[in-house]
Amino acid sequence: MWSFSTPIKKSDIKKIAIGRFDGIHLGHLELCKHLDENSALLIILKNEDNFLTPGNFRNKIVDLPLIFLSFTKIKHLNAKDFLKLLLSEFVNLEKIIVGYDFKFGKERKWGAENIQELCGIQTIIVDEFKKNNISVHTSMIKEMLQNGNVFEAKAYLGRFYNIVADVIKGQGIGSKLLFATINLKTKNFFLPKNGVYASIVKIHDICFFSITFLGVRSTDKHFSLETHILVDDFNELIPQKVELEFIDYIRENKQFDNLMDLKKQISQDIIQAKQILGKLNER
Repeated sequence: MWSFSTPIKKSDIKKIAIGRFDGIHLGHLELCKHLDENSALLIILKNEDNFLTPGNFRNKIVDLPLIFLSFTKIKHLNAKDFLKLLLSEFVNLEKIIVGYDFKFGKERKWGAENIQELCGIQTIIVDEFKKNNISVHTSMIKEMLQNGNVFEAKAYLGRFYNIVADVIKGQGIGSKLLFATINLKTKNFFLPKNGVYASIVKIHDICFFSITFLGVRSTDKHFSLETHILVDDFNELIPQKVELEFIDYIRENKQFDNLMDLKKQISQDIIQAKQILGKLNER
């Protein structure tokens, strides 16, 4: 029923923040401010497909133990039984931290204000977090990414939106006739709007400026996620996985009748990506 991102004794845990924690955005980080070395995030797992921060990827954002609990294992429990289960597992629990809109128990009939009265454990209810007078929620951030507003989303995520992807074999056209790219495939991660992006790819913990294409290729009409590293003499050995940050949206995808027109457009995109990335510290 329980799974952990890192080895930790249940008896050592004194504080737990509960939620789904998809995105680990600025609102979630407000909850994390109430946690310390004897704390953990309790993540209620539903479907982790199309997540901003699926699985253990959350540990790239917060340095806290992650405890995963499947929703299907607890959805039948009423509020008292859920809290009883929690206290039986974490016998030294002193504080529970939740957001203002937290709901729990069968059919989500109970709210954050009911926790302390039902189990006696001190409960911290974190208020709605706003940035630029906008309430920060995962759904709002996903909508921004769907519209290609990846740079704007950074203000609410607290970082540029990033994913982990597997390196896969590509067509081979890029390195021969266009520009060499790293072809990628990602699982469970939410992807922003199809298009061309200024990006940063992390390889062996080293960051490289890049330009990324996301969408249906003109060459074979297949969906593709690929990134071209903006380094003339790049010769690093490419690992099996890379991390990719979407920095800013450049343009929508276009269909090209021939490789010459496509290469001309990519050359223009590269110039624009270099301009965006070169001024990153000024923005």
